[in-house]
Amino acid sequence: MQKKSKLNDQSGAYKAVLFDMDGTLIDTERIGAASWDHAGAEMGLTVPEVVKRRMVGRTLPDIHAIVREGMPEVDSDRLLARANHHYHRLVTEAPPPVKAGARELLEWLRARGVPMAVATSSRRVQAEDKLGRTGLRNFFEVIVGGDEISRGKPDPEIFLVAAERLGVEARGCVVFEDSGPGIEAAERSGGLAVFVPEMHPPDPAQALFAHRILKDLHEAVPLLEAVLEL
Repeated sequence: MQKKSKLNDQSGAYKAVLFDMDGTLIDTERIGAASWDHAGAEMGLTVPEVVKRRMVGRTLPDIHAIVREGMPEVDSDRLLARANHHYHRLVTEAPPPVKAGARELLEWLRARGVPMAVATSSRRVQAEDKLGRTGLRNFFEVIVGGDEISRGKPDPEIFLVAAERLGVEARGCVVFEDSGPGIEAAERSGGLAVFVPEMHPPDPAQALFAHRILKDLHEAVPLLEAVLEL
């Protein structure tokens, strides 16, 4: 059930747009899953799907904790090191694909002078690299990485920081997210939480945090036309 009530009488209420990066703007979630598969194969084990799903949208310290909890018998430091190796190998072999509708949406927002920021659980240097190699970096005035905050998603800190750096209130932002922890953080920030699920259908409990659920970013413009101050 979506929180549609927040969309009522909100014409012109929102002034900026915040985006998650991995899985929302660029198609890296499949690369992340593959990196865990490669790392597990090297170590003669299988990383359970439930563990991989729990890691989506989380910061590196949270991922460490999830692996230790979900796979207590495994050398988690070695597994994470190998997964990180394969992830960076895969994303550097070729630029990650841009998500459907993302570039068109960013161009539409830029043409209308709407402030935009990226708020990603990835480290800042990784975010700069991936956005640069996909040609999306210049769309954003602000980038906030997971290593620049103290509390990762589902805590709303990263969206509050991104909004502050844009010079707007978080409650005046539309927030696009693809993960469960991310959409919870978006809703808790006070902004308009828009869920664009990536690899898996939205969990009903996660969907409760969304004010709108979209199939892909091609569906974003009509929503933004209705709520942005243009």
